[in-house]
Amino acid sequence: MHILNENAPERWPAFRKLGFRFSFIFILSFILVFNNGTYPLYGYISTPLTHFMQRLTPWFAENILGYSYDHSIFINGSGDTSYAWVSLLILLLLALVGAALWSILDRRRASYTILFYWLTTAIRYYVAFMLINYGLYKVFYMQMQPPRLTQLLQPLGEYSPMGLAWTYIGYSQGYNILIGSVEILSGLLLFRKTVVAGALITVATSINIMAVNYFYDVPVKMVSTALLLLSIFLLLPYLKALFAIFISGKPVQLLPIQHPLFNKSWKRKSLFIAKLAVLLLFIVQQGMGILSTKKMIVEYLKKSPLYGIYRIEQAGTQGKSIPEDWRLIVFEIDNNKVLIRNTDYTPQRESVVIDAAGKKVTLNNYQFDYQINPDGNIHLTKTFDDHTAHIKLIKQDVQAFELIQRKFHWVQEYPYNR
Repeated sequence: MHILNENAPERWPAFRKLGFRFSFIFILSFILVFNNGTYPLYGYISTPLTHFMQRLTPWFAENILGYSYDHSIFINGSGDTSYAWVSLLILLLLALVGAALWSILDRRRASYTILFYWLTTAIRYYVAFMLINYGLYKVFYMQMQPPRLTQLLQPLGEYSPMGLAWTYIGYSQGYNILIGSVEILSGLLLFRKTVVAGALITVATSINIMAVNYFYDVPVKMVSTALLLLSIFLLLPYLKALFAIFISGKPVQLLPIQHPLFNKSWKRKSLFIAKLAVLLLFIVQQGMGILSTKKMIVEYLKKSPLYGIYRIEQAGTQGKSIPEDWRLIVFEIDNNKVLIRNTDYTPQRESVVIDAAGKKVTLNNYQFDYQINPDGNIHLTKTFDDHTAHIKLIKQDVQAFELIQRKFHWVQEYPYNR
């Protein structure tokens, strides 16, 4: 194993030193600003930096770039906001200026082997923690959900590219577990002896994530691209060896990643304890995050008391209490909203209030009494001065949908592609 020593005689060429200076400033600043809660507890100590960027970025956009956008939008479910891209430009310019000044002030330096090690360490933990987080959410089937009732009724042409990708991936729990498990293998980056294997895995994984984000318009293009580039950065010292293995077919020895030399045992022990503490904090953070997210999903997806897809039948009812062109109604999530499909199959969201205890439902500004029949159909009644409205909601069989009905088959005499 090779041990780094600050007194090593190795001298880097000028272009390599300049490239390292730029990379060191840009990569570290990117990790600090676009951390996404990757490092345990980092969100608590990064508050001053976050507030500073949230003031600097809008000012820079308006006064330097002449670019206007909604300054109340920072980074939310989208990582590709105007704020994010302008912030990235600021970091890029900072790295260029910083590298130039650093080159002037430190031009006699022979190499940066020690700093290079610590930079790769920061990258390894960033990429590994980021992808492990993604992987766990897929393995526990929380990132992409199976199709909901409203999606089963949604024509293909109504899907956004991202919605189509999410539904495609979310349909199969097994596929989620598979790709999530591969992402969790990025944990190999956390150990010096398996960095190359880990980086090769994260390159492949990041390409897949980036492809989905790019080609299905998922707004996490910046971070997914960063994961790929950072994974490639980790492989730079091994390019010749990898070329020999995969292209030339020659045997080579991949040495473990080099590390600084600590002469005193207390320093080695302190570093080990710090690493162990970070890993334990990350595990605890992931566990708490998974439990919290699961609880949130259960609460958000709490089923409506009238859960189901129903065909509306109100033939023979005088003085229609709901529009005549309503054909389908979907009660799904208990959030005071229902989906309506009219005769043209146009979707519309309508407010609804359900009193399960009193067997009453308020729809289209009318309060109906309802009764659920043994066959699952719902009978709505509303008494007026001169008549009583009767509306029947005929429950549709969700299991009849091809996407739900069709299961896995080992034997298929013909392709079943519909």
